[in-house]
Amino acid sequence: MLVGDAGYPALPILLTPVGNPTTDEEISYNMIHARTRGIVERTFGIWKRRFPCLSPGLQTKLITSTTIVTACAVLHNLALIFTDTFDIEEKEEQVENVNEHEEVVPRPHWQPGEGFLVRNALIERLFR
Repeated sequence: MLVGDAGYPALPILLTPVGNPTTDEEISYNMIHARTRGIVERTFGIWKRRFPCLSPGLQTKLITSTTIVTACAVLHNLALIFTDTFDIEEKEEQVENVNEHEEVVPRPHWQPGEGFLVRNALIERLFR
């Protein structure tokens, strides 16, 4: 599952906030969603500073991008375990485009409304 803001469409693999929540369950979901998204945003900010290859955004095949992000997560966690003193202050660095020879893979297609069904099922399971 991915977590995105309201600017993204509701997709089966992408959890977005409920627009104009009307129930206590939807309000609770939005609060948890916002907290989760904040943690993810901060973590990606740290990773982008620690691993500059992530900064420009990955333009690779999904499987390659997944492998790169997973490797960065593992290396980051190992650095934390071994108390690496990485300076998390933002640094501007020029990064060579390592993605220029990757072919672009077509995006998957979902039916309209599938994302809303997945999100509503999650809200139902968690809060009702």
